Amino acid sequence: MESAAGRGVSARGARVALVTGAGVRVGNAIARDLARHGYTVVPHYRSHPPRGLPGALQADLAAPDGPAALAAAFKRAHHRLDLLVNSAAAFDALPLEETDAAAFDSQMDLNARAPLLLARALAPLLRRARGAIVNIADVGGGLVPWRGFAAYAASKAALVRLTECLALELAPEIRVNAVAPGMLDVPPPPPGLKDRVPLGRFGTTDEVVEAVLFLASSAPYTTGAVLSVDGGRALS
Repeated sequence: MESAAGRGVSARGARVALVTGAGVRVGNAIARDLARHGYTVVPHYRSHPPRGLPGALQADLAAPDGPAALAAAFKRAHHRLDLLVNSAAAFDALPLEETDAAAFDSQMDLNARAPLLLARALAPLLRRARGAIVNIADVGGGLVPWRGFAAYAASKAALVRLTECLALELAPEIRVNAVAPGMLDVPPPPPGLKDRVPLGRFGTTDEVVEAVLFLASSAPYTTGAVLSVDGGRALS
């Protein structure tokens, strides 16, 4: 466990957010937008340190001891946690013939087990702040099945049910919700998929970020919810 930009202790009273998978794509966008909205953001990464976000913590969350190591490093630098965003994920397209035990476990370890273990390790800090957890699920797998993605879909479905279970177990001090994005415009999806989206376009990372901010800060009576940001894709 190491810090990419030194240890930054949050200012007194500032809301603190830990965002996993903040080195790339949606996780990076979430981390940057939370910072713009006044959070002290602690970004996590495995292989790609986020540029311009100080205090980044490195960890392999797919390893059995990875979540505990990340939580310990976080607690050495920060004494408060208001928001945990579980965005780190593995996404592998594998037909059944290529899905062996190792392939299945690799999806489950990062996409479902890591959020569970992080929630367990950081619950005392979140409880003290009456904070929130937002898990990044997926419409594909989390809500509807996908051909050729059995292991990934199973892991995201597990994350959705985990969200509901944690919402029950951590209430009333900690709210736990999930955002389920649909097809996003980065990177460009394969041709033809846009026709399957009722709203006629792909989503943006900004729209996913807005959903995270809503569940984190503007929904005090919402827990155990899965908010789809998919243009109606799950309906079709």
